[in-house]
Amino acid sequence: MEAARLHRARERRQRGLTLVEGPDLLADVIAAGGNVRETFALEATDDGVVPVDQRALERLAGTKTPRGPVAVVEIPTESLDPSRNLLVSVGVSDPGNVGTMIRTAAAFGWGFAHMGGSADPWAPKTIRAGAAGQFQTAVARVEALTELSGWTLVATVAEGGDVVESVVERPVALLIGEEAHGLEDWMLEASAHRVSIPTPGQTESLNAAVAAGIAVYVLSKGFGST
Repeated sequence: MEAARLHRARERRQRGLTLVEGPDLLADVIAAGGNVRETFALEATDDGVVPVDQRALERLAGTKTPRGPVAVVEIPTESLDPSRNLLVSVGVSDPGNVGTMIRTAAAFGWGFAHMGGSADPWAPKTIRAGAAGQFQTAVARVEALTELSGWTLVATVAEGGDVVESVVERPVALLIGEEAHGLEDWMLEASAHRVSIPTPGQTESLNAAVAAGIAVYVLSKGFGST
């Protein structure tokens, strides 16, 4: 089935389409203005829904126990919104973490950008983790930090940085690196601020998505969404 090939990143990029599974998630995508091309389900109860058998639905959903329906949805045009704060994934490779970061960005009115090595924001797994946040805020691929010249760069570091509250400039581009490796030295040097989240417990570091959520919340306090 041709639609099932959208589980491949290359196919999604070439066709500008992705897959969304489940009634609640699909409803959120539609409510956010997402453009649904085609919908598949075990039972075609509505006009325009294509009936498929269980095996075909499993191929489309990529899971063994799909809820259905599964829809082919257009990927919105990626863009950077200079009026918003920006949450930037720098090599965060886990789809669950990237999806959660996108959901956080959408919840606080931030934009979202992803750099090399980051999980694809439009992969079905990432969309599930993001609760359709990809369709609720501006999302864009960034090749270089020079593309973020309109934002104040804020780098997150595990320790040794200033408190998040010390950043007063807006808009900011908050850089979140992979938990195991963090941000590269040149990115730290290019940033106007380095911030850390104090953790009095014994845990060595925070999950990337959790750290992003805390920092976005703190940076949003008293400044609205921008």
